[in-house]
Amino acid sequence: MKAFYKLSFKKSDTGIYGDLPDPVADKSQMLIEVKAVSINPVDYKLFNANTGFLPGAKLPKIVGSDFAGIVRKTADGDTKFKVGDRVYGAVPIFFGKPGSLVELLVTETKNARFIPDGMTFQEAASLPVAALTALNGIRRCGVIAGSNLLINGATGGVGHFAVQIAKTKEAVITASCSSVNSELAMQLGADKIIGYRKEDLAHISDEYDAILDAWGQMKFKDIFRLLKKNGTYASPLILLAPAFLTNIIWLFSHKKITSMNMRKREEDYEEIEKLFCEKKLKPVIENIFTLEKASEAFEFAEKGRPRGKVIVAI
Repeated sequence: MKAFYKLSFKKSDTGIYGDLPDPVADKSQMLIEVKAVSINPVDYKLFNANTGFLPGAKLPKIVGSDFAGIVRKTADGDTKFKVGDRVYGAVPIFFGKPGSLVELLVTETKNARFIPDGMTFQEAASLPVAALTALNGIRRCGVIAGSNLLINGATGGVGHFAVQIAKTKEAVITASCSSVNSELAMQLGADKIIGYRKEDLAHISDEYDAILDAWGQMKFKDIFRLLKKNGTYASPLILLAPAFLTNIIWLFSHKKITSMNMRKREEDYEEIEKLFCEKKLKPVIENIFTLEKASEAFEFAEKGRPRGKVIVAI
Protein backbone atom coordinates (compact mmCIF):
# COMPACT_ATOMS: atom_id res chain seq x y z
CA MET A 1 0.00 0.00 0.00
CA LYS A 2 1.00 3.65 -0.36
CA ALA A 3 1.58 5.64 2.82
CA PHE A 4 3.22 8.78 4.21
CA TYR A 5 5.76 8.05 6.93
CA LYS A 6 9.21 8.62 8.43
CA LEU A 7 11.98 6.07 8.79
CA SER A 8 13.59 7.77 11.77
CA PHE A 9 12.59 9.68 14.89
CA LYS A 10 14.76 12.66 14.02
CA LYS A 11 12.90 15.95 13.90
CA SER A 12 14.97 17.10 10.94
CA ASP A 13 14.08 14.15 8.70
CA THR A 14 11.30 14.70 6.18
CA GLY A 15 8.39 12.42 5.45
CA ILE A 16 8.36 9.81 2.71
CA TYR A 17 5.60 8.94 0.27
CA GLY A 18 6.16 5.30 -0.60
CA ASP A 19 5.17 1.67 -0.29
CA LEU A 20 4.64 -0.28 2.91
CA PRO A 21 3.33 -3.82 3.37
CA ASP A 22 -0.45 -4.10 3.49
CA PRO A 23 -1.58 -4.33 7.13
CA VAL A 24 -3.21 -7.52 8.37
CA ALA A 25 -6.23 -7.19 10.66
CA ASP A 26 -6.49 -9.63 13.53
CA LYS A 27 -9.81 -11.12 14.63
CA SER A 28 -10.73 -8.09 16.74
CA GLN A 29 -9.95 -5.49 14.09
CA MET A 30 -11.46 -4.07 10.92
CA LEU A 31 -9.71 -3.12 7.68
CA ILE A 32 -10.61 0.23 6.11
CA GLU A 33 -9.77 1.58 2.68
CA VAL A 34 -8.97 5.20 3.56
CA LYS A 35 -10.42 7.92 1.33
CA ALA A 36 -9.63 11.09 3.30
CA VAL A 37 -7.59 12.24 6.30
CA SER A 38 -7.50 15.68 7.93
CA ILE A 39 -4.36 17.25 9.35
CA ASN A 40 -4.51 18.56 12.91
CA PRO A 41 -1.86 20.32 15.01
CA VAL A 42 -1.36 17.13 17.02
CA ASP A 43 -0.43 15.34 13.79
CA TYR A 44 2.33 17.66 12.63
CA LYS A 45 3.62 18.14 16.18
CA LEU A 46 3.97 14.39 16.69
CA PHE A 47 5.38 13.95 13.19
CA ASN A 48 8.08 16.54 13.85
CA ALA A 49 8.83 15.48 17.41
CA ASN A 50 11.44 12.94 18.45
CA THR A 51 9.13 10.28 19.92
CA GLY A 52 11.66 7.47 19.95
CA PHE A 53 11.86 7.53 23.75
CA LEU A 54 8.14 6.85 24.19
CA PRO A 55 6.96 3.36 25.21
CA GLY A 56 6.10 1.26 22.17
CA ALA A 57 7.67 3.68 19.66
CA LYS A 58 8.43 1.96 16.38
CA LEU A 59 9.33 2.63 12.78
CA PRO A 60 8.08 3.40 10.21
CA LYS A 61 6.46 6.35 11.95
CA ILE A 62 2.98 7.03 10.55
CA VAL A 63 0.76 9.78 11.94
CA GLY A 64 -2.74 11.03 11.21
CA SER A 65 -5.73 10.65 13.55
CA ASP A 66 -8.89 11.52 11.61
CA PHE A 67 -9.96 9.22 8.79
CA ALA A 68 -12.89 8.43 6.51
CA GLY A 69 -13.19 5.46 4.21
CA ILE A 70 -14.83 2.17 3.25
CA VAL A 71 -14.90 -1.07 5.27
CA ARG A 72 -13.02 -3.87 3.47
CA LYS A 73 -13.02 -6.40 6.32
CA THR A 74 -14.96 -6.54 9.57
CA ALA A 75 -13.87 -7.90 12.93
CA ASP A 76 -14.93 -11.43 13.75
CA GLY A 77 -18.41 -11.47 15.25
CA ASP A 78 -19.06 -7.81 14.38
CA THR A 79 -22.75 -7.32 13.66
CA LYS A 80 -22.62 -3.54 13.37
CA PHE A 81 -20.56 -3.01 10.23
CA LYS A 82 -20.40 -4.83 6.92
CA VAL A 83 -18.05 -4.72 3.96
CA GLY A 84 -18.75 -1.62 1.85
CA ASP A 85 -19.98 0.58 4.70
CA ARG A 86 -18.82 4.20 4.70
CA VAL A 87 -17.16 4.96 8.04
CA TYR A 88 -15.16 7.66 9.78
CA GLY A 89 -13.50 8.30 13.11
CA ALA A 90 -10.16 8.87 14.79
CA VAL A 91 -7.42 6.40 15.67
CA PRO A 92 -5.08 6.70 18.67
CA ILE A 93 -1.50 7.16 17.45
CA PHE A 94 0.44 6.88 20.70
CA PHE A 95 2.53 3.93 21.90
CA GLY A 96 3.59 2.85 18.43
CA LYS A 97 0.17 2.54 16.85
CA PRO A 98 0.17 3.55 13.16
CA GLY A 99 -1.78 6.58 12.01
CA SER A 100 -4.26 7.08 9.20
CA LEU A 101 -2.12 8.51 6.39
CA VAL A 102 -2.24 5.19 4.56
CA GLU A 103 -4.30 3.55 1.84
CA LEU A 104 -5.30 0.71 4.18
CA LEU A 105 -5.96 1.20 7.89
CA VAL A 106 -6.38 -1.45 10.58
CA THR A 107 -8.21 -0.38 13.72
CA GLU A 108 -10.62 -1.52 16.39
CA THR A 109 -14.34 -1.33 15.69
CA LYS A 110 -14.80 1.14 18.56
CA ASN A 111 -12.88 3.77 16.58
CA ALA A 112 -15.28 3.79 13.61
CA ARG A 113 -18.72 5.30 13.01
CA PHE A 114 -21.13 5.33 10.08
CA ILE A 115 -20.81 8.40 7.87
CA PRO A 116 -24.21 10.15 7.90
CA ASP A 117 -26.14 10.42 4.65
CA GLY A 118 -25.20 13.49 2.66
CA MET A 119 -21.73 13.78 4.21
CA THR A 120 -18.69 13.38 1.95
CA PHE A 121 -15.54 11.49 2.92
CA GLN A 122 -13.66 14.77 3.17
CA GLU A 123 -16.30 16.36 5.39
CA ALA A 124 -16.37 13.27 7.63
CA ALA A 125 -12.58 13.21 7.96
CA SER A 126 -12.58 16.87 9.02
CA LEU A 127 -14.81 16.32 12.04
CA PRO A 128 -13.44 14.08 14.81
CA VAL A 129 -10.47 15.86 16.40
CA ALA A 130 -11.38 19.47 15.57
CA ALA A 131 -15.17 19.41 15.92
CA LEU A 132 -15.12 17.30 19.09
CA THR A 133 -12.46 19.58 20.59
CA ALA A 134 -14.60 22.61 19.77
CA LEU A 135 -17.70 20.97 21.23
CA ASN A 136 -15.85 20.13 24.43
CA GLY A 137 -14.56 23.69 24.62
CA ILE A 138 -18.04 25.16 24.31
CA ARG A 139 -19.20 22.77 27.00
CA ARG A 140 -16.29 23.49 29.32
CA CYS A 141 -16.88 27.22 28.91
CA GLY A 142 -20.49 26.78 30.06
CA VAL A 143 -21.85 28.58 27.01
CA ILE A 144 -25.61 29.24 27.16
CA ALA A 145 -28.01 31.64 25.47
CA GLY A 146 -26.71 35.16 25.88
CA SER A 147 -23.18 34.19 26.93
CA ASN A 148 -20.67 36.80 25.85
CA LEU A 149 -18.02 34.56 24.25
CA LEU A 150 -14.65 35.41 22.73
CA ILE A 151 -13.25 32.82 20.29
CA ASN A 152 -9.58 33.37 19.51
CA GLY A 153 -8.53 31.83 16.19
CA ALA A 154 -12.13 31.73 15.00
CA THR A 155 -11.54 30.63 11.41
CA GLY A 156 -9.02 27.82 11.98
CA GLY A 157 -9.69 24.09 12.29
CA VAL A 158 -11.13 24.12 15.82
CA GLY A 159 -12.24 27.74 15.83
CA HIS A 160 -14.55 27.61 12.81
CA PHE A 161 -16.42 24.69 14.37
CA ALA A 162 -16.56 26.49 17.74
CA VAL A 163 -18.21 29.57 16.20
CA GLN A 164 -20.92 27.45 14.59
CA ILE A 165 -21.58 25.37 17.70
CA ALA A 166 -21.70 28.47 19.91
CA LYS A 167 -24.22 30.04 17.52
CA THR A 168 -26.56 27.08 18.05
CA LYS A 169 -26.35 27.85 21.80
CA GLU A 170 -27.43 31.46 21.03
CA ALA A 171 -24.21 32.92 22.41
CA VAL A 172 -23.05 36.43 21.57
CA ILE A 173 -19.82 35.70 19.71
CA THR A 174 -16.78 37.91 19.28
CA ALA A 175 -14.42 36.33 16.76
CA SER A 176 -10.70 37.03 16.84
CA CYS A 177 -9.14 36.49 13.40
CA SER A 178 -7.19 38.22 10.64
CA SER A 179 -8.92 40.92 8.61
CA VAL A 180 -8.93 38.75 5.48
CA ASN A 181 -10.98 36.14 7.36
CA SER A 182 -13.50 38.52 8.93
CA GLU A 183 -16.15 37.86 6.28
CA LEU A 184 -15.86 34.10 6.79
CA ALA A 185 -16.17 34.54 10.58
CA MET A 186 -19.38 36.53 10.11
CA GLN A 187 -20.76 33.87 7.76
CA LEU A 188 -20.02 31.23 10.38
CA GLY A 189 -22.06 33.14 12.96
CA ALA A 190 -19.84 35.70 14.68
CA ASP A 191 -21.55 38.89 15.92
CA LYS A 192 -18.37 40.98 16.18
CA ILE A 193 -14.86 40.77 14.75
CA ILE A 194 -11.58 41.81 16.39
CA GLY A 195 -7.98 41.34 15.28
CA TYR A 196 -5.93 38.46 16.63
CA ARG A 197 -2.59 40.21 17.16
CA LYS A 198 -1.46 41.21 20.66
CA GLU A 199 -1.81 44.90 19.83
CA ASP A 200 -5.43 44.30 18.77
CA LEU A 201 -6.26 42.53 22.03
CA ALA A 202 -4.53 45.29 24.00
CA HIS A 203 -7.14 47.80 22.82
CA ILE A 204 -10.17 45.68 23.76
CA SER A 205 -12.01 46.91 26.83
CA ASP A 206 -14.92 44.45 26.73
CA GLU A 207 -15.17 41.63 29.25
CA TYR A 208 -16.34 38.13 28.41
CA ASP A 209 -18.17 35.37 30.23
CA ALA A 210 -15.89 32.87 28.50
CA ILE A 211 -12.86 32.76 26.22
CA LEU A 212 -12.31 29.80 23.91
CA ASP A 213 -8.72 30.08 22.73
CA ALA A 214 -8.73 27.76 19.70
CA TRP A 215 -5.36 29.12 18.61
CA GLY A 216 -3.88 28.71 22.09
CA GLN A 217 -1.70 31.83 21.83
CA MET A 218 -3.30 34.31 24.25
CA LYS A 219 -1.16 35.85 26.98
CA PHE A 220 -2.28 35.45 30.59
CA LYS A 221 -2.35 39.21 31.10
CA ASP A 222 -4.94 39.47 28.30
CA ILE A 223 -6.89 36.47 29.54
CA PHE A 224 -7.34 37.86 33.05
CA ARG A 225 -8.06 41.36 31.83
CA LEU A 226 -10.76 40.26 29.36
CA LEU A 227 -12.37 37.51 31.42
CA LYS A 228 -15.20 38.39 33.78
CA LYS A 229 -15.30 37.25 37.37
CA ASN A 230 -16.55 33.63 37.45
CA GLY A 231 -15.62 33.36 33.76
CA THR A 232 -13.86 30.44 32.07
CA TYR A 233 -10.87 30.32 29.73
CA ALA A 234 -10.42 27.11 27.69
CA SER A 235 -7.49 26.13 25.47
CA PRO A 236 -6.45 22.88 23.73
CA LEU A 237 -2.84 23.56 24.77
CA ILE A 238 -3.55 23.19 28.50
CA LEU A 239 -3.20 19.43 28.70
CA LEU A 240 -2.53 18.67 32.34
CA ALA A 241 -2.95 21.86 34.33
CA PRO A 242 -2.28 20.83 37.95
CA ALA A 243 -5.42 20.89 40.05
CA PHE A 244 -3.71 22.91 42.78
CA LEU A 245 -2.73 25.60 40.25
CA THR A 246 -6.23 25.98 38.81
CA ASN A 247 -7.61 26.01 42.35
CA ILE A 248 -5.22 28.79 43.35
CA ILE A 249 -6.17 30.82 40.27
CA TRP A 250 -9.84 30.37 41.10
CA LEU A 251 -9.30 31.23 44.77
CA PHE A 252 -7.61 34.54 44.05
CA SER A 253 -9.39 35.63 40.86
CA HIS A 254 -12.61 33.57 40.57
CA LYS A 255 -11.56 32.89 36.97
CA LYS A 256 -11.35 29.32 35.72
CA ILE A 257 -8.58 27.94 33.46
CA THR A 258 -9.40 24.63 31.78
CA SER A 259 -8.42 22.25 28.99
CA MET A 260 -10.71 21.67 25.98
CA ASN A 261 -9.09 18.66 24.39
CA MET A 262 -11.01 16.18 22.26
CA ARG A 263 -13.70 14.12 23.98
CA LYS A 264 -15.19 11.34 21.85
CA ARG A 265 -18.10 9.85 23.71
CA GLU A 266 -21.07 8.50 21.81
CA GLU A 267 -23.19 11.52 22.69
CA ASP A 268 -20.48 13.88 21.45
CA TYR A 269 -20.34 12.29 18.01
CA GLU A 270 -24.13 12.21 17.90
CA GLU A 271 -24.32 15.92 18.62
CA ILE A 272 -21.96 16.99 15.83
CA GLU A 273 -23.64 14.59 13.40
CA LYS A 274 -27.04 16.01 14.29
CA LEU A 275 -25.81 19.57 13.79
CA PHE A 276 -24.37 18.63 10.41
CA CYS A 277 -27.59 16.95 9.28
CA GLU A 278 -29.56 20.00 10.41
CA LYS A 279 -27.17 22.18 8.33
CA LYS A 280 -26.03 24.03 11.45
CA LEU A 281 -22.45 22.74 11.24
CA LYS A 282 -20.54 22.84 7.96
CA PRO A 283 -16.81 22.05 7.64
CA VAL A 284 -14.80 24.68 5.80
CA ILE A 285 -12.47 22.82 3.42
CA GLU A 286 -10.43 24.99 1.09
CA ASN A 287 -7.16 23.06 0.85
CA ILE A 288 -7.00 19.47 -0.40
CA PHE A 289 -3.77 17.58 -1.06
CA THR A 290 -3.13 14.11 -2.43
CA LEU A 291 -1.30 11.53 -0.31
CA GLU A 292 1.70 12.00 -2.59
CA LYS A 293 1.72 15.68 -1.55
CA ALA A 294 1.20 14.99 2.18
CA SER A 295 4.45 16.75 3.07
CA GLU A 296 3.03 19.94 1.53
CA ALA A 297 -0.19 19.45 3.51
CA PHE A 298 1.83 19.27 6.74
CA GLU A 299 3.82 22.36 5.83
CA PHE A 300 0.69 24.32 5.01
CA ALA A 301 -1.24 23.15 8.08
CA GLU A 302 1.62 24.20 10.36
CA LYS A 303 2.73 27.46 8.75
CA GLY A 304 0.11 28.56 6.23
CA ARG A 305 -2.62 29.68 8.67
CA PRO A 306 -5.30 27.71 6.81
CA ARG A 307 -8.98 28.57 6.98
CA GLY A 308 -10.93 25.59 8.26
CA LYS A 309 -9.50 22.12 7.68
CA VAL A 310 -6.61 20.80 5.60
CA ILE A 311 -7.48 17.49 3.93
CA VAL A 312 -5.40 14.72 2.38
CA ALA A 313 -7.46 12.86 -0.22
CA ILE A 314 -6.41 9.26 -0.80
